[in-house]
Amino acid sequence: MSELLNDVKKAVILRAQESDLAINEQVITESAQLGLQLNQRRKELDIDLATLELQTGVSASTLKRLFKDPEQVKFGTVLRVAEALGVKLCAAV
Repeated sequence: MSELLNDVKKAVILRAQESDLAINEQVITESAQLGLQLNQRRKELDIDLATLELQTGVSASTLKRLFKDPEQVKFGTVLRVAEALGVKLCAAV
């Protein structure tokens, strides 16, 4: 099982690098915007919920809640998903 997870992680990293997507830095003023941005990034990377679930250990139902309203899930979960999708939540000052 861990070999499968490692393969999934490698595939996601490669897809992100190959797609050469630029993430626009945006100021997020509402939590729903963060959920939308994370879901959009997931779709840009062509990652389905089952794959993201395997990669992060976060259930598909929790991922759906996160994408709809991140306030419904623990912040650590948001961080884990954002990291998996290559989205930085903080900018260097």
